[in-house]
Amino acid sequence: MTTAPRPRNVTAAVLVLWLLLVCAVGAGDARSRAAGSVTVLATWTGGEGMAFKKVLADFTAETGISVVYQGTTALREVLLSEVDAGASPDVAILPSPGEVADYAERKEALKSLDGVLDRAQWDSYDPLWTPKFNGHRYAFPVKADLKSVVWYDAQRHQPGDLAALAADGRQWCAGMGDGAASGWPGTDWIEDILLQQRGRAVYEKWAAGELPWTSPELTGAWKTFRSVFPAGPAKKALGNSFGGAAAGMTATPPRCAMEHQGTFTRGAYPSAFKEDFADSARVLPGADRDSTAHEVSADFAAMFHATPQAERLMRYLASDRARTTWTTDPPKGTYPPFFVNKALPDSVRYTDPVSRRAADRLRTPGARCLDASDSMPPPLRTAFQRAVLKFLSDPDQDLNALLRELDRVRERERGAPWFPHVCG
Repeated sequence: MTTAPRPRNVTAAVLVLWLLLVCAVGAGDARSRAAGSVTVLATWTGGEGMAFKKVLADFTAETGISVVYQGTTALREVLLSEVDAGASPDVAILPSPGEVADYAERKEALKSLDGVLDRAQWDSYDPLWTPKFNGHRYAFPVKADLKSVVWYDAQRHQPGDLAALAADGRQWCAGMGDGAASGWPGTDWIEDILLQQRGRAVYEKWAAGELPWTSPELTGAWKTFRSVFPAGPAKKALGNSFGGAAAGMTATPPRCAMEHQGTFTRGAYPSAFKEDFADSARVLPGADRDSTAHEVSADFAAMFHATPQAERLMRYLASDRARTTWTTDPPKGTYPPFFVNKALPDSVRYTDPVSRRAADRLRTPGARCLDASDSMPPPLRTAFQRAVLKFLSDPDQDLNALLRELDRVRERERGAPWFPHVCG
């Protein structure tokens, strides 16, 4: 009996399999090269970046189009420099509606999406999310977050406890730091106070640049903000980053009891922590307790080059397949993103009751108002953020002088594009 041929047969089989694999990879590379590529810029890094890259990988698997992705926490600075240099990405995910307006009208850098998405895709969004500039639509929300909520430890507190705690600034887990964008958590506070105290009409008028910063309504919101953050709590908030604020709630023993932050903050809480949220109207000092209004925010997909590959990516990002991929098996420490489409397929699921409640709030018709400063011209938004930092650094300073300076910036930006409707 001879056995010598067996090794040669095994070796030959392995060689054939290796050649088939090489051919398959080569064919895939050839398909990708033939299909072309698309460049994408967004703010997502870490776990959020990993989740979005999974979506982009699914797009490549479906189309053969390769994607070159850049995630940066300094998107505004990076994108401005690239646009000015004539080297903008094909697609960018803009974190504020004000930037959509700025690039669409003032810089004329965006390409119309009117004929890119089909009628059913456009109709799946309420008009709030897809405004027109010069008669055209330039962006749509790929994901969104609910604001006007207060997070708390459901094992230590009941929702009814929070209003009594809210007047004590030491009970708030707050951080204002975020690099060049530091101060925006404070702008969220002032916006939400105004919305919950004065209602939608006043909020919309201010967000459109039609209500002076020195008005009694807005001055009152700043004074409420000061009452919550007098000298001690203000100093602590200035010293914390927004991402580290939640650590005070989860410390042993806890150093604070509540956090005023959007739903994107959930990833900052440890998995064993039992967080829940209450509507800010039930908690903030001076708020109308019957208010059902919520601030909301979104990340908007916009196209800077109208290539076939970019157009195909835009259609994919507006599809149920992309949303299903995005919510399936999120990276550890992250939660599935939220969407504002009127109807979502059963494959887009939220497994915990807190996420389901937030997702329902975002899609329920009613008073949903886009983040006001995000909707303003970027120079005014930046001035607002800096004013918050200045205000907290010296609570005894002249508030009227600070607000008059913001009115001067508002007047300078009068001819800039403003987001047309922030509530819907």
